[in-house]
Amino acid sequence: MPPDNMLKNITLFIFLSTALFSHKLLAAHALPEFNARYAIQKYGIKVAEATYQLSYTESGYKFSQNTELRGIASVFANDTVSAVSFVDQIGDNLLLTRHKFTQTGRKKNKNEDIHISWDTYKNTLKGNITGIVRNKEINLKTDSEVWEALSFQIPLMIEANSNVKEYPYKAILKGKIDTYNFVLKSSKKVDFAGNEYQALQMVRTDPHKNRQLHIWLLPELNNIPVLIEAYRKGKMDSRVLLESVQFNNEKPLIAHVMDDDEEF
Repeated sequence: MPPDNMLKNITLFIFLSTALFSHKLLAAHALPEFNARYAIQKYGIKVAEATYQLSYTESGYKFSQNTELRGIASVFANDTVSAVSFVDQIGDNLLLTRHKFTQTGRKKNKNEDIHISWDTYKNTLKGNITGIVRNKEINLKTDSEVWEALSFQIPLMIEANSNVKEYPYKAILKGKIDTYNFVLKSSKKVDFAGNEYQALQMVRTDPHKNRQLHIWLLPELNNIPVLIEAYRKGKMDSRVLLESVQFNNEKPLIAHVMDDDEEF
């Protein structure tokens, strides 16, 4: 049975994998719309399924995520996670303006409802962050782009490439703004949906805990994450695998279903 914070971490999967820069050169519709489905594995067994949808709005993007337990895990719990983020082009900047996160099936309230108003007058960038996080009101200020556990996949997909080594970003996590850093460690060829792609490996090491996240991105497919591995005390704790993705109205790409002992 997955731990209490597993579904919340699944939201982070896409993630705490991300790299942020100045976004003044980003276009509101630089990415295609897409639908993606992921399998979440624990001890080699599929315990949950996550779906992600990126769609256009008049001013930017709507990014939504839904996660439900599957298989034997659903027998012991009925957890679900849903989240939605709105990212808008404001002046020359691509900015998060709204985020809502809801988790059911647990007594501890981890819900979030966040609003960000931005002032970009005369090339300044000032954000006022308000809302409710885990039953507590927040009121934060920022002078740079800020994201959360869902929305920062957008700048990552636009910007990640093999020529950039480090990916720092700011994010609202548990009602506070913190800075994280991902490092491009390696690249290798992987098979997905019957084709071979070059994947980039991003690694984040938690400076406070003995944990790491390893994320593999596919530049040829708009940097969609194809695999995420979470490590604790040097051992793999969980994996998230891309099962299918559809960009715009193109033909869906569907992964070969691997046996539990088959290598990535």
